[in-house]
Amino acid sequence: MEPISIVACAVGLLLLVQGGDLLVARCVHLAHCFDVPKAVVGAIIIGFGTSMPELFVSLTAAMEGRPGIAIGNVVGSNIANVGLILGIGALASTLHVQRSILRNDLPLGVLAALGLLLWVGPQGVVSRYTGIGLLVLFVLYLMANLRETRRHRSAGLADDAAPETPDWHPVRDSLGVLGGLIAILAGAHLLVGGATDIALALGISEEIIGLSLVAVGTSLPELAAIIAAIRNGETDLAVGNVAGSNLFNLLFVLAITAVVKPVPVSARVADVDFAVLAVFAVLAFPLLSRSRRIGRIQGGVMVVAYGVYIARMWMG
Repeated sequence: MEPISIVACAVGLLLLVQGGDLLVARCVHLAHCFDVPKAVVGAIIIGFGTSMPELFVSLTAAMEGRPGIAIGNVVGSNIANVGLILGIGALASTLHVQRSILRNDLPLGVLAALGLLLWVGPQGVVSRYTGIGLLVLFVLYLMANLRETRRHRSAGLADDAAPETPDWHPVRDSLGVLGGLIAILAGAHLLVGGATDIALALGISEEIIGLSLVAVGTSLPELAAIIAAIRNGETDLAVGNVAGSNLFNLLFVLAITAVVKPVPVSARVADVDFAVLAVFAVLAFPLLSRSRRIGRIQGGVMVVAYGVYIARMWMG
């Protein structure tokens, strides 16, 4: 095992944390300036930014003929986002949920996860036609969020945490968002590359690498963003980021990858991991919808459930 792989992991983690903090701060300020609901910012802007590592990794893996990493990265990242990232966030602070997340993001997330289990699984491949269908759902999702923004403005609503007269710094905000995204992408690249080299040196299968190490590595931007959001008191932004990132992963990352090159799905992923993904998506809905918040007990349950999933994968 090369020492440089360990150094790459450490530097990548640092870039992810710093980039996530910068990205959240600038996006929240932009939301206040444009009077955009924070839930929409978390689901679209930050969700898109933190999903870039998944897009880069899946596209690269598919083009290099590594479908196990390509599909495992997306499925594993979504499972990690709910079980690990959201769970850790809830352990750190009670997370509140916007109504728009319950109305738009969570139902669509359940639909997408069930679609993979019931449609893609039996076919054994994410075809180009399936990718196009996922992109259609993605466009509908964006349109729903745009309608939410227009309704927010027409009703004259404002976020409670927004200042009455926010300072307008377009250059600083734009450079901050760009710098945060670059740091997240560079950090994810270093971390995933280092972790993959370590795993390969230990003789771990490509599929397990995609579902676990690579998936957790590309989910670390979500963890950095959710920690930064909690530190800034933006817990609703944190939940919106996870929900939006999961939808971006399934409806955009996987779709674009399949359109570029269809992704074969192994029997193990179709039978086991798609089912686990659907279970996490379905279970998250009642956890959030009852009280519109996630407490420490619920967060602990999520983390333990994810730990059991990873342990059984490696033991099997």
